[in-house]
Amino acid sequence: AIGKGSGVQIVSCPTCGRTRIDLIGLAKKVEELTKDVNKDIKVAVMGCVVNGIGEAGEADIGIAGGVGQAVIFAHGKKLCTVSEDKALHALMDEIEKL
Repeated sequence: AIGKGSGVQIVSCPTCGRTRIDLIGLAKKVEELTKDVNKDIKVAVMGCVVNGIGEAGEADIGIAGGVGQAVIFAHGKKLCTVSEDKALHALMDEIEKL
């Protein structure tokens, strides 16, 4: 439809030896949680903070996994570090602010 955006676009890294999380599982959870979000945004799900934040610099918002924690970032800039169990909630809080 004319004027209709594409909604939430999920992008993810292909994983590598630095990945310390269940990236595929996390990406599926993010996809499920954002399915009803009515915003035209790009959400990155990255396996590590080493390169993940910079590689996903074009994303509006994103999450990068670490050992027992995650970094929430926007446009390549770190917003906060949270424990793994609070990561999805923190990501959704930031998405709501967009």
